[in-house]
Amino acid sequence: MAQKSLSCPSCQTTLNYAGSKRFHEGTRWGLLGDLGELFVNKETFDVYYCPGCGKVEFYVDGIGEDQRPH
Repeated sequence: MAQKSLSCPSCQTTLNYAGSKRFHEGTRWGLLGDLGELFVNKETFDVYYCPGCGKVEFYVDGIGEDQRPH
């Protein structure tokens, strides 16, 4: 079976995997400390980047991972 790879939609260079990144959405609740984090939306994405043109692609973590090379 051939190795799967993702190509850059801009320049068709093979994308490199940069890892899974967690993004924080919303206001930091400094007064509430860790308890405030319960009210914040957090999403995790698999991140790929193009070494040729610098384009970045995000993929939802846990969906379609069998279609990606890592």
